[in-house]
Amino acid sequence: MIKLGFHMSIAGSVANAPRAAAEMGYGDFQLFTTSARAWANTKVPEKDRLEFIELNKRHSLTPFAHIPYLCNIASTNPLVYEKSKTMLVDNIRNCMALEIGGLVIHLGSHLGKGTKYGIENVCNALNHALDKTSKVEILLENTSGYKNCVGSKLEEIGVIIDRLGSDRIGVCFDTCHAFAAGYDLRTKGDVEKVEKEFVSFIGAKKLKLVHLNDAKFPLGSGLDRHWHIGKGNIGRAGFVNLFENKLFDHGFFVLETPVNEEGDGGTNMAEVKSIIKEAGISP
Repeated sequence: MIKLGFHMSIAGSVANAPRAAAEMGYGDFQLFTTSARAWANTKVPEKDRLEFIELNKRHSLTPFAHIPYLCNIASTNPLVYEKSKTMLVDNIRNCMALEIGGLVIHLGSHLGKGTKYGIENVCNALNHALDKTSKVEILLENTSGYKNCVGSKLEEIGVIIDRLGSDRIGVCFDTCHAFAAGYDLRTKGDVEKVEKEFVSFIGAKKLKLVHLNDAKFPLGSGLDRHWHIGKGNIGRAGFVNLFENKLFDHGFFVLETPVNEEGDGGTNMAEVKSIIKEAGISP
């Protein structure tokens, strides 16, 4: 089974996210539980919390949360690191209150200190969050390979997962980020190589969510620039090959594609459904 959806706005109320997702006929969706660009956490009003939960149950929706962009649990800046640890715990607690099963997090940047230091900070922050919370899975998202970032290599994510040894740690695989980091997805053989590396370093059962985005820039660019499905450098054939692979032919998929003169949510969702049909799968 495949469930498809988009990252949704919480403008006005968190309950507006599942309401809009249901209206669009999605099976899942992603949201920020608080402001995407502020350190301060905002407590969800009880009325909105209950409505959010009820709408998800009524429409059989599976929600995922994404941590705000400021969070950097790999940071070697002490002030930023401590604020990021607090933000992570706050966001997990938001998920607990909203009955969201998975929180996606970018691992961040070590700011030039080195990958070893970045991974150490990531592991310490995640252990701290696991100790302070319960239930919610923390989904480590692969990064684009931009300067000083942690987690662009599947092997790095595997090292972190092995060190933590927790069943509450999973992975969110972003197709654009993977391509930007040098993981080719354009041919069947390319996708098979990625699958084998993922299974070897991480394990298939750890894949909990896929961010489905084409890439605006070429393979290995290191640039996190999402593009319309089938219109970027991965291309339509690449996504057909992706869905034909046993690692990606089921599960939860969230689109984070742009809205501009070349397309919007409707055009991207239509393209994905067409691709899935070509791959022989029913969403």
